[in-house]
Amino acid sequence: MRENMVRTQVYLPRHIYNKLQERAGKQGLTLAVQVRAALEDYLDRVETEEQPILRADDPLFQMMGMFSSEEGDLSINHDHYLYGAPKREHVEAPPRSRVREKSSTYAAKRRKPTKKRKRR
Repeated sequence: MRENMVRTQVYLPRHIYNKLQERAGKQGLTLAVQVRAALEDYLDRVETEEQPILRADDPLFQMMGMFSSEEGDLSINHDHYLYGAPKREHVEAPPRSRVREKSSTYAAKRRKPTKKRKRR
């Protein structure tokens, strides 16, 4: 079994490490066995899920930026409007701009060539 193993290093928060050590003492397991079992369980659950919660082709992503509000601070105070949480510091919303359609006659302005500096 050892030849199929790859050594790696993982940093754990102290409270998780302490719980794993305590469990190891009670159940006679090593920390490595517990970590391997937890990772294997995690991978089994992830692989058997039919669909992740959000995917790149989710229609919600297409709706981003389509809506506007008179409130102007929804991105900052959404918890207030949805759940009644206290409002955060009010920040002036930038002026709204209308999305303009690109016309086929649009031409980018070209910059004038800059003069080269003389070397001394």
